[in-house]
Amino acid sequence: MNKSKKGKIKMIEKIVFENKVRPKDYKPYFERKSIENQKASQSVKEIIKNVRNRKDEALKEYTLQFDHVDLASLGIKVGKAEIKNASKEVEKEFLEALSFAVERITAFHEKIIPTSWAEEDVEGNFWGQIVKPIERVGVYVPGGTASYPSSVLMNIIPAQIAGVEEIAVCIPPDKNGNINKYVLAALDFVKEYEVYRVGGAQAIAALAYGTQTIKKVSKITGPGNIYVALAKKEVYGAVDIDMIAGPSEILIIADESADSMFIAADMLAQAEHDPDAISILVTNSENVAE
Repeated sequence: MNKSKKGKIKMIEKIVFENKVRPKDYKPYFERKSIENQKASQSVKEIIKNVRNRKDEALKEYTLQFDHVDLASLGIKVGKAEIKNASKEVEKEFLEALSFAVERITAFHEKIIPTSWAEEDVEGNFWGQIVKPIERVGVYVPGGTASYPSSVLMNIIPAQIAGVEEIAVCIPPDKNGNINKYVLAALDFVKEYEVYRVGGAQAIAALAYGTQTIKKVSKITGPGNIYVALAKKEVYGAVDIDMIAGPSEILIIADESADSMFIAADMLAQAEHDPDAISILVTNSENVAE
């Protein structure tokens, strides 16, 4: 899969019918990605350095440059009224789906929360562990090429269950400076109101090191594009991170017995993450490929 500059998904290039898959058929895509990653890494380091030094001013400049949004007039922080109003604009069915998802996510994470314990041996020695919640965490919710209310739930609910007192959420705005109403509705549903209208590597830098508006955190979670992934990698050590969930790849091997709809869904599930994601199917069935 690939995406045009306007963000529309289109099928790539061709179906290759060969007895053997040759390097020339797939190598260019991975080589292109490697080169682009190197360029992105250099940009990310410069962005992080600038945000550390110039804080809010750097956030405003990068948001204007990359998102074409003037935070000087809109403000970096998203107001409570904007978040609560979104819940009134979304469909009832969506709110019902949120309720069901929250119930399931909560039930799961309540069962796996670690506990403190201590034991004493026959010689009077104690050992065990003390589990305490992190005081403040940052959550990144993607909002560039697509919006993910699920990222709100999957990152904020576990933190709330763990007892985290402060959760800062960063979301990139659209070209009009708005945050997706479904994402805002999800935030209202979980009662999270410390939300910032900033995305990309600059958001990760702000969470990691702090600015005048965004207080630094101890851990950053949530997925994002290649710039977000590289930024999380760069700030790791200054803060903890969940994982580097950057642009993904999938290779599916299937014969004529495979369900082509399932294959398409799996390929789309990876391709939606980022324009640099790579989805490949290898099959001996012309029918499945078509």
